[in-house]
Amino acid sequence: MTLYKRKGFKGNNLMASVLWASPLKSKISNMRYFVLILFLMLNGCKSDDAISPDDNYIAGLASKSSIYAKWKLVSFENNQKINYEVVLEFKPEKNEKGSQILSGKSSINFYQADFIIDGSKLAINNLSVTEIAGNPSATAFETEYLKRLSETTNFKTSNETLTLSSAKQQMTFKLYN
Repeated sequence: MTLYKRKGFKGNNLMASVLWASPLKSKISNMRYFVLILFLMLNGCKSDDAISPDDNYIAGLASKSSIYAKWKLVSFENNQKINYEVVLEFKPEKNEKGSQILSGKSSINFYQADFIIDGSKLAINNLSVTEIAGNPSATAFETEYLKRLSETTNFKTSNETLTLSSAKQQMTFKLYN
């Protein structure tokens, strides 16, 4: 590093002199940071790592006939009124294992799982749930909902409605705004 004495000071006393770093040195240092940041930005995302959404999914705007959206539970097969805001979201992205993921919030806890779609068949695996305590009725409802969700084998979408079903049960969701 090149150092210069500030003009106007006499003597060789280092304490009495104010030394300045070369302006060229700081420009080179700034240029190195700029090149490093530019390099990281250009190489941060590669095209083969890009996530391609489902054909029915348009960046943030779910099609009325696509499962890839955010849904609100409105009823079970017996039209039982749902007293909780239960939200379920199917995401077109894949996790690090290559599985598609769903997530949501039940009466108390948040949850997520992997899912596989084959035509109108739906398999939900690896369901995980946070462990927040709640009142007994909310806990009982949540247990029932998560059991139904994990047993789902079929789905159908139409007119902003999602139906998840198995041989024994059915849940109806509406598109969540």
